[in-house]
Amino acid sequence: MRAVYVEGKWLAAAAAFLLPLAACAPPSQGQNVASVQSPTPSPSPTPTTPFATSGPGFHVGEVGINYTSVSFTADGGVKPYHWTVTAGVLPPGLSLSDDGTVSGEPTTAGKYGFTIQAADSGDSKATIPGVIDVAPPLNASLLPPCAKYCVVELGCVNVCGNFGALSGGVAPYTYRVTAGQLPAGTRLSTLSLTGTFTGLTGYLQFSVQVKDALGATSTVSPTFWMYPHITLKGGTCQSTRLSPGKCTVGLAYSGGTPGQQVTLAPTSWTGDLKCGSVAAIPCPQPSFAVSYGPGQATVTLTYQANYPFTFGTLAVRLTSSDPCGAGASCGADASITVAG
Repeated sequence: MRAVYVEGKWLAAAAAFLLPLAACAPPSQGQNVASVQSPTPSPSPTPTTPFATSGPGFHVGEVGINYTSVSFTADGGVKPYHWTVTAGVLPPGLSLSDDGTVSGEPTTAGKYGFTIQAADSGDSKATIPGVIDVAPPLNASLLPPCAKYCVVELGCVNVCGNFGALSGGVAPYTYRVTAGQLPAGTRLSTLSLTGTFTGLTGYLQFSVQVKDALGATSTVSPTFWMYPHITLKGGTCQSTRLSPGKCTVGLAYSGGTPGQQVTLAPTSWTGDLKCGSVAAIPCPQPSFAVSYGPGQATVTLTYQANYPFTFGTLAVRLTSSDPCGAGASCGADASITVAG
């Protein structure tokens, strides 16, 4: 270090030593100090998560029934998202909201295909194909034969078969009696009665409500008019001097439904052992003929040749046009006593 001695003092050496200290000293009061800022940071990068949509599938709808909403979601890309129908049409009455929800109440039945597109605020798009089947409204109605009332014969099944018909709606369906009571001996099976009618004559009305899978309901109220079971009275058939070799007898019948057609036919013959002059021989079965009048069947029996007198019992059955079951008709049995 160099020093200059002036007037008995080492001035230069002291000054040289103090200057570096002054440079490191804190600023004096009132001295301005410039603030130093770091450079501005770069903007955040654009999201790189792939844009995608998801959600449940579409379900069946029904005219007049609120469609349970179907909501879709989108992820990734750049928000906000925008939803549109880009192909086809939604069922009339349904709409697509801004948040990707399909809802509403269908007004027209049919099958509708469409495509929903979700787009983000960038250039990303995703599509969702969809199909919605809209069923016609549920409707239960009476069959034409039961439009006024269902005619039935006691002891037989329902003459009308099924009393009602069902259209529209979405299966499965449930059926229940909501008013009145069923005829005795029957039970409800969809829109028909099964079993054997065993109650009293007269009419009976009840109501059946049908409910489908979407909660739609429809009610039908049939009236059943029940008539007595058909009956047939037996009789005795005997030849006379004016008609030898044959006999005629009238068999009265009643009951059944109005306007029915009846048929009478023999079912069995039991001949008495009176037709042999030497030994006991069963009498042979006579031939059978019948004619019909109001409430009566007239039977004519013609005896076999060489048997001018015939004895035995002929069983007959009167069959009506009323159905009594699958492949069977209502009927009544009686017997004719053949007395010579």
